[in-house]
Amino acid sequence: MIAALLLAVARAASSIFLGGSWKTGALLCATLLFMPRYFAFAVSACLLGSFIAKLLHLPAAMRKDGTLLYNVFLAALAVAWITRGSDLAAPATWGMLAIVTVYTLLLSAALWHWFPLRAGLPPLSVAFVITFGTLLTFFPNWAAGTILLDTGLPDEPALPFVIAAFLRSMGTALFLPNVWAGLAVTLAILVWSRVAMINAMAGYAGGILIVKLLEACGLEWLGWFAGHNYLLAGMTLGAVYFVPSWSSLALAFVAGAVAALHVAAVQHFLRGSGWEYLPLPYLLTIWSLLCCLRLREKPGSLVPSTGIFDNPEAAAASLVLANARFPHRNETHVLLPTSREVTVTQGFDDKLSHRGEWKHALDFEVHDAADNACPPGCAEDLSRYYTQGLEVRAPGTGEIIRVVDGVADNAPGGCNFAHNWGNHLILRLDYGGIVKLAHFTKNGIVVKTGQRIAAGELLGYCGNSGRSPVPHLHLHNQASTETGAPTTPFCLTNFFTRTSEGVCWNFASVPKVGARIAPATISPTVLGTLAHLAPGVATYRVCQGESVSFETVTTTLDESGRYLFRSGKESLTAVLGLHALQITQSSLSGRSQLLRLLSFAMPTVPFAYQSGMIWEDSVALQPGLHGRALAGAFAPYLG
Repeated sequence: MIAALLLAVARAASSIFLGGSWKTGALLCATLLFMPRYFAFAVSACLLGSFIAKLLHLPAAMRKDGTLLYNVFLAALAVAWITRGSDLAAPATWGMLAIVTVYTLLLSAALWHWFPLRAGLPPLSVAFVITFGTLLTFFPNWAAGTILLDTGLPDEPALPFVIAAFLRSMGTALFLPNVWAGLAVTLAILVWSRVAMINAMAGYAGGILIVKLLEACGLEWLGWFAGHNYLLAGMTLGAVYFVPSWSSLALAFVAGAVAALHVAAVQHFLRGSGWEYLPLPYLLTIWSLLCCLRLREKPGSLVPSTGIFDNPEAAAASLVLANARFPHRNETHVLLPTSREVTVTQGFDDKLSHRGEWKHALDFEVHDAADNACPPGCAEDLSRYYTQGLEVRAPGTGEIIRVVDGVADNAPGGCNFAHNWGNHLILRLDYGGIVKLAHFTKNGIVVKTGQRIAAGELLGYCGNSGRSPVPHLHLHNQASTETGAPTTPFCLTNFFTRTSEGVCWNFASVPKVGARIAPATISPTVLGTLAHLAPGVATYRVCQGESVSFETVTTTLDESGRYLFRSGKESLTAVLGLHALQITQSSLSGRSQLLRLLSFAMPTVPFAYQSGMIWEDSVALQPGLHGRALAGAFAPYLG
């Protein structure tokens, strides 16, 4: 019980810098021992806040990970700071701490409910800003008295001005504007993430650049004393909210510069109120840049961090692994719209018609073993083409939004340029995507506009209408429902490719021209086995030569329905998808040989089955960086 409470306090401290490491939090709490009063107030407030949060049945996860308590932690430091300049008796001071703790906790919980839901933004330290701003407004004389007091912090060493200013800014986040305290905070953050510190430095550099520029313009302001806004903005955007990369590092620099401009504006408009020294510029910077970046049509190389990771290095490594395993994860996935093997006769950006704005498209034909589209000597007879009359199946679940069905079929070799798409339909997929299937035979579409369609349901029969010299099926994904809308990237999912080595299963890819592909049929036996993995505990007998040991693996389901396989402190996370069971995350140090074997042997297990089938996947293991801190720090930038 006590250990859990202390862990919550440590994580609350770590959450000030948006980290989840209890070790970093413990070091930050230890840093407060420069001012024992701060340490006592912060720990007491977090313990009280944790008790009240549990009493109110607030989410356990938010209590444990520091989300609810880090504003309480900061507010307690504010009380400890402002009451140093007061003549309050000890009981009154502790009473004020209790009131501030309850108020900040309730406000933080309310804001965490309202901000993401209504504004789509993180509330961050808004509750602390409101609480501390209220204290400054109510008790300005106390604040003035505290400023005049000796801090009692150790004498600072002689350092270059910029380095000393940076370290003071690090310490200011804990109300300890001192080089030694800042050095302790810096070391605590380095324990959690070297990448976060690199981005903090980039943000600080961007902020100081604006400080020097405004000073050169004759502006008199306290830009050097607000450096914590610059480094926090850089760290938050460059390493936490976006996956670390060169682009995010540039964003960190820009964030620091924008924060400095916000500092100048806040100090001008709120001068003399006390509010000008609060981290309002940091909040304004995060919110404004997040809103701006959400307007992007494409993420480019600046990728939002969407998972829960130990640190930014793990997020960067996870993205590299995801790019290797799932290169098409951000594209529309569609099933092969046939029930038999077909040959890809035209691919993306091909030499014939798939060009320009309509380059993301695939054409399919049925060929025989000799790769002929019809029996020899029958090229003039449309009915002898293997593709003529081919059943066309729905590539996904959705709604039919357009059907054209009255265009006559061409004779072999002919084209109808007046009706380019011939008989076609447009299907809006439920999971996103607008798919067009074209060149059906006349009156060969069996569905109607507005009809709901299930994946694999019969849509009609292929023909030779429109711009089609020989019977073929055209498939593409497009940007809108208009007939001539530009195409957008997509991929096929859950299909077999015939290769010289055998039948290869593909989770998601774009087949090449000439590939012979077929839909993968789900095996009820395989699906039933994998889909009925029951939560529980299993003990395995592990034999290595003459050595025999036993290993216990616990299987649970998390809130998202993912399987969690745990052995001691090591774990694997697996997702039961539509077409396969896939291990998506791993936390292995090598102690669990069984989990390591599973991660190597079954990173992906398809539900489809065919004798002799093969498939490829990257092992779902994060690179080990133990003892190579610098390698992990520079990996997002050096590859």
